[in-house]
Amino acid sequence: MSENNSTNRALPLFIALFLASLALNLFLFFKYAKNGAEIQEKNQELELLYKNANYRADSLQKELDFTIQQLQDKINENLAQEGLKDDLRKQLQSQKVALMVEKRKIAKMIAGGDLGGPGGPKTLAEAKNAIDKLKKENTEYIAMVEEAQKSYVKAKETAEVNEAAASAFKVDNDSLLALSEKLNAKLGEASILRIAGLSVNPIREKNGKQEITDKASRVDRLKINFSVLGSKLTEKEEKEIVIRIISPTGAVLTKDNNKLQDKSELASINESITYDGTEKGITYYYDHSAEYTKGTYKIEVLNNGKLLDRKTFSLR
Repeated sequence: MSENNSTNRALPLFIALFLASLALNLFLFFKYAKNGAEIQEKNQELELLYKNANYRADSLQKELDFTIQQLQDKINENLAQEGLKDDLRKQLQSQKVALMVEKRKIAKMIAGGDLGGPGGPKTLAEAKNAIDKLKKENTEYIAMVEEAQKSYVKAKETAEVNEAAASAFKVDNDSLLALSEKLNAKLGEASILRIAGLSVNPIREKNGKQEITDKASRVDRLKINFSVLGSKLTEKEEKEIVIRIISPTGAVLTKDNNKLQDKSELASINESITYDGTEKGITYYYDHSAEYTKGTYKIEVLNNGKLLDRKTFSLR
């Protein structure tokens, strides 16, 4: 009798525990099933984002290849000119090499660098900006070279015409005087200094070799190149060349001070050349005692206060 009573009392407790266990199992089952569905949905979203990143990386690579090909075709078109000025030809050939360096750098950004796989959205955005900048700067550079070549051809033709005219000056005194006045006027115009092909390259010197760099902390000096256009009518004389290098803050870089100056009359380089009317390439190096900062720099070349040409370059 006592055993039956104990059994009867334990049975409801057992049933209650069984039902509680069943309810807990059902709760956990539905909870983990819901979490599993959410995880699967997030994985699908991540997979889609990854595919989109790959697609954008492929598009950027195609855009980079197309841009490089266009620029190289334009450079080759200029190099094919028979009468292309020698120093302009050398600059264009150097630019072709620089394009391939930039192409490899941007391609690495698109590919994600050393991490492998496509770059993240930020890296791809930087690669897109780099492609746009590369296209803009090189298009402007090629246009400047083409304009310099036109000026060179025009100046050469003018000199040839003037030389032919000078050989015909065997006339009477009155005619000689009139022609002499015209020639003097042309000589005055021809004596004006003209330059073309201005370029500036930030240089890093390592193991006795020079390499171009755009990283501010690695720049040891600036290499500045340009050509003085020739004229057969120009007499031999000294010409003053003033070069102003202006920092991103608007200050003028000088060799005499560790601090950047902000005075319009300061010059980074002040040199004289003996100009005898022949074409010549000019190269100057600028060494600054202070470290270069990041940003866009301007370079101006002047003669007797007249701006001959200007150019910009950027350091990162």
